[in-house]
Amino acid sequence: MPTCKILFFLLLALFVLCGECDEFVKYGQVGGAVTMDCGVSQNSDVEWKLNDILIIKINGRRGTRQKGPSHIRDKVSVSLIGGILKVFRLETRDSGVYSCNSGIQRYTLHVVSVSVFAKPGPVLVQSSDAELHCDITGHPNTEVQWLSPSNDKKDDKKQVIHLKSVSSNDDGQWTCLIKDDLNFSLKLTVVGLQTTAVKVPEGGNITLPCSLPRSMADHLPTVSFPTLKKTETKGLHWSGDDSSRVTFTSDQLNINYDVMLTNAQRSDEGKYVCTVEFEGGVKLTAETNLMVVAKLSGEGPPPELSVVQDILGVDSPVLAGISGGLESEAEEHNTEPSQQSKQLQHQQSGSSTPNQAATK
Repeated sequence: MPTCKILFFLLLALFVLCGECDEFVKYGQVGGAVTMDCGVSQNSDVEWKLNDILIIKINGRRGTRQKGPSHIRDKVSVSLIGGILKVFRLETRDSGVYSCNSGIQRYTLHVVSVSVFAKPGPVLVQSSDAELHCDITGHPNTEVQWLSPSNDKKDDKKQVIHLKSVSSNDDGQWTCLIKDDLNFSLKLTVVGLQTTAVKVPEGGNITLPCSLPRSMADHLPTVSFPTLKKTETKGLHWSGDDSSRVTFTSDQLNINYDVMLTNAQRSDEGKYVCTVEFEGGVKLTAETNLMVVAKLSGEGPPPELSVVQDILGVDSPVLAGISGGLESEAEEHNTEPSQQSKQLQHQQSGSSTPNQAATK
């Protein structure tokens, strides 16, 4: 018989033999476990091979088991229902073609090491760029599926994806899926500047707050210059018209960029912008509003009542009665307000404010 006819019949025989075969590709992680289903009925005979070398053979009726010469024979289990093979303590050498019952079910198993990380790191400054890596050792072209914190699928199926100008939407857990077999998580933290609106009595001092979350502290180098007064040409500086009324911190900078505005006037009211620029040109900005309120007049409530009202946030008739009693007693004795009253007034005008902004 001519050689071409022999080859044709061999190919035809293989096609008939495996015409109903199911072939799958699976991934397992080094040190992990993987399962493969033979798909047979209960009490059926089962025979599993790796690269055509017998792993284990089971007589379904008797339940007897016979191990083969395969190197994985001592770290597998097989269920009598379905003939499911489970391989434990996976090693890279366990990769190969697994077949059940002469190829009724065939699996190509890749045992891989996977490393998931972010560049430049898991803590990112808002508006900066980042790379997410799901590196599969020895399989650089294997496609993966990235899921965002909102469970959206990324179109790019590469092991490395690029995030441009990260925002709060990118904050959270990212997932790298390798087929349906393996998934790896990566948590990103995206941070921006923090500030809050502030209020100060006219003529008082106020801290304008501007800071990064404490989670950034270990990821940012401390700024090299410790004193920030008169540093208009480098580092933290005030961009307003009058810098003589602005005091910078004398502490080392890391995540706190507060400045103090002294002798606040009504003309100082308005929006203040804190801008921090990082290496690489990434900039963060935060806005806050300053409100300057009128000084307490002599016709208003005494400092004691004002402090209590500020704390409770209400105007109470009972408190007003106490206030009237204090005023009457002062008039009756024709004396100055007590030393305690002066201290309260000083505390109120000098330290009753939050913080605000700076520019870097």
